[in-house]
Amino acid sequence: MKFKLIISILYLFLLSSCVSTKINKNNQDYSILKENKYYIVKTKDRQTYRHFKFSQENNEEIIGFYKNKEFQISKSEIKKINKLSFVNTVVAVVFPIAVIATATAIVSDRLQMK
Repeated sequence: MKFKLIISILYLFLLSSCVSTKINKNNQDYSILKENKYYIVKTKDRQTYRHFKFSQENNEEIIGFYKNKEFQISKSEIKKINKLSFVNTVVAVVFPIAVIATATAIVSDRLQMK
């Protein structure tokens, strides 16, 4: 039971950590944001807007939808913009599960042989 709990916690950690940074203090090129794509926006006042659907940007702010309402965030308040990376998530989750499943099968077979 403890083993399953540890695996579940690691699995959740992997899912939450598979993001790619699009905007930060060193890279403020907002042209890389794609229209109608979802991002995680973190602001300097420690607010996090998950599932922010980007629509456009101007000189002072980014505009999109958050919780089905049009939402504007000042560029001067943005600390970081991340995007969930599906490919990284799959690689980070499937590979460890395959390794654990294989190791479990090998150990199980050896225990049955004894």
